Amino acid sequence: MRWMIAKNLMTAVLLISLAPVAIATENDVVNLTADRAEVRDLEGISIYRGNVVLTRGDMRITGDLMHVYSDEQRRLDRVEVDGTPATWRQRIPDARPREAEAPRMEYYTSGPERLVLKDGGRLWQGDDTVSGEIITHFPDEVRTVAEGSETDDDRVRAIFYPDDQDD
Repeated sequence: MRWMIAKNLMTAVLLISLAPVAIATENDVVNLTADRAEVRDLEGISIYRGNVVLTRGDMRITGDLMHVYSDEQRRLDRVEVDGTPATWRQRIPDARPREAEAPRMEYYTSGPERLVLKDGGRLWQGDDTVSGEIITHFPDEVRTVAEGSETDDDRVRAIFYPDDQDD
């Protein structure tokens, strides 16, 4: 019983601390820079290598190797990135940015929009932090799911601080 209450409390705190923020719309321009690029227009795939930086609206993704997939209208569909680490950053008006890092990362623009951190990731905003083996963040749903492995060293860890309020 105690475990269920603690688990539900942690989920509620996690949802509150990672407040909703709209990520760039599908109409925003995607800007990519890298040391090398291979574009396969007919397949809707482009591959970028070396110091890769993707920006789209308020979002920025960086890594060593990035596969970018687009739909038939050449709109961004998903991004798969490897890095040491791969990073994600979202600027938020009137708040601290939301940031993430992991060895592998996937970003999906729809179905629903989400960021998936793989192979041990960390998502944070200010001092509030969540880490786990796999972390899936759904910005539009105000929801984050963190999974650990079965070993004690790879369990989900969450640290939350109260808001500083002047009374």
